[in-house]
Amino acid sequence: MRMSKQCVSMLATVVAACGACAVAQPIVGPQIIVDPNNSTGAGVNETSMSVADANPDHIVGGWNDYRTQIRSVFTRSFDGGLTWFDQEIRPPAAFQTSVEGDPMMAHDHRDGTLYAGAMAFGGNGGIYVARKDPGDTFFQPSVMARINGGVDKGWMAVGVDPADPNNLSKSKLYIAYNQGVSRTSDKGATWQGPVNLGSGLGFLPQTASDGTLYVLYWPFSTNQILLRKSENGGVSFTSPTLAASRLDVWGVDGSRYPGNFRVPPLAYLAVDPNNENLYVTYFDTTQVSGGNRDTDLYFTKSTDGGTTWTTPMIINGGAGNPQADCFFPWMEVDRTGRIGMVFYDTRHGGLNDSAGFALIDTYFTYSEDEGATWNEIRLTPNSWDSRFDGLGGGFVGDYLGMGQARGEGGDYYWPLYLSGQANRPNQYTNKIYFPCIADFNGDEQVNTNDVQAFLNAWNARDPRADVNGDGSINTNDVLAFLNEWNDPCSL
Repeated sequence: MRMSKQCVSMLATVVAACGACAVAQPIVGPQIIVDPNNSTGAGVNETSMSVADANPDHIVGGWNDYRTQIRSVFTRSFDGGLTWFDQEIRPPAAFQTSVEGDPMMAHDHRDGTLYAGAMAFGGNGGIYVARKDPGDTFFQPSVMARINGGVDKGWMAVGVDPADPNNLSKSKLYIAYNQGVSRTSDKGATWQGPVNLGSGLGFLPQTASDGTLYVLYWPFSTNQILLRKSENGGVSFTSPTLAASRLDVWGVDGSRYPGNFRVPPLAYLAVDPNNENLYVTYFDTTQVSGGNRDTDLYFTKSTDGGTTWTTPMIINGGAGNPQADCFFPWMEVDRTGRIGMVFYDTRHGGLNDSAGFALIDTYFTYSEDEGATWNEIRLTPNSWDSRFDGLGGGFVGDYLGMGQARGEGGDYYWPLYLSGQANRPNQYTNKIYFPCIADFNGDEQVNTNDVQAFLNAWNARDPRADVNGDGSINTNDVLAFLNEWNDPCSL
């Protein structure tokens, strides 16, 4: 239901731009197990999650699964996270191997197309990708994007064609990995490349709204975090620029953490869809005390396409505690410019680096001022023992993932993470929902119930009624709310 045209016309003449509107508080749903078929206690790690604006009720996640041989298993929900079921996605028969992992996902926000890919290691393996078309509840058969058994650690991104950015039927899908960047312009049917970017690990592609492709990566055994970009659809790339320099250097090991699992020092990139800001986060050693290294999350941003970067700043709670270590962050940025991040943390464990296991929690943190300040939410109800990773405590994966999308009434974040909190490994998620002003009662719908909820708050002078954020509750807030209610999530 919407207001009459006369009301809309009247509001248009009296309502100024909202300006600094009231900040929405997130509604964090309970933990949900998304691998319900994992009844064996097998290892499940290295997650990826994806969801598109065009269909936010269709959520897809993936992980390495050790139930039989190592496989990439993908979970799906088509009802907004109420129910989940999982399945293996494998390469075409001729390219199947005994080890298939490193799942990766990408979503096309414009039409709802979802892509899921992974790697078949060794032999006649390579990179394979399957596509789920908008509205479908199944993936098309997978296609080989690269035939080479030496591929390693890839991530995907999808964006507009920089040569034709307004064409909704044309999108570019990219995979960045240890051998370079491969690309496709026909929804994954045929692939070109790879274009080599040099030696490194954790090549992470992200696209800007104009189609510019950015790739962040870690050159092996250095303290550098490098960025390269392409403005011609992945055909060629600029020389690398330095995004940040680490204080500490380590290899693919876990020497800075309690437990016997590895923590490779990868870095992570996100692009703000509103202003093209680039955000980078990574974990680094801040101090050493009593032989224990304190690793924290660092954040830096660029407002000029990666040419210059701010001084990295620590953004996590628990900083300064050598027994509080952070790792495996993943960032997404929503349509309001809010930055959401999921990460692992050991602050509640109280264990030294020499301990044979770690006590781990999952946190979600977000920033609504381009990374200047952050708000943390603990997602796990208690710390879990890394020995319950399904692999004897030896491997919790190398990274986490999270999906983000806009719905009718607000913005969703879906983190995906391993937890052994029930003394067995499972994949968990939480629905984290930031309602926009129009969804005043937070029920994920915009209707007349929100009008009544707002008016009740306005009459009670509830601080939430200050929707225009000017510090006072008056008729300007009524007009601002009604304007937003007619055009949900426009502010």
